[in-house]
Amino acid sequence: QLKKKKEQEAKALQAAKKQQAQAAVSQAKKGSTISLFGFGGGSDDSQTSASTASVRKSPTIQLQPPPKKAPTQQIKKATTAPNGIPTISGWKLNGDGSISGRISGSTNFKQGELITTSPISSGRIDSGSVVQTGSGSKYFLS
Repeated sequence: QLKKKKEQEAKALQAAKKQQAQAAVSQAKKGSTISLFGFGGGSDDSQTSASTASVRKSPTIQLQPPPKKAPTQQIKKATTAPNGIPTISGWKLNGDGSISGRISGSTNFKQGELITTSPISSGRIDSGSVVQTGSGSKYFLS
């Protein structure tokens, strides 16, 4: 009979723990941390009970913003040709690496004449840049 009584007390204690656990979970706010120590049975220790369980908020984690990147240097594009270098306006890059467009500032061609260079050998082929042909002629691309 003593054994049966202990079993009944253990079942009653387990049922009480279950009820307290359900109550704690139902009262917890979304995102809360619930201590599970004392829940789930497995121990007949009367010191560990659901009443010692507490509901507490998770600590807030402070995130640092990513470090700022060093500013990249932008290459300033020239808006006018350097002295002595003719300008090609309305230009296009041809399949063979040459450039076609209207030339200005040249002693060899009429103002606005449509020309095609020999293939470009150096320089960035972009507006505001100076390019050089294989034969050594330089042009400013506008």
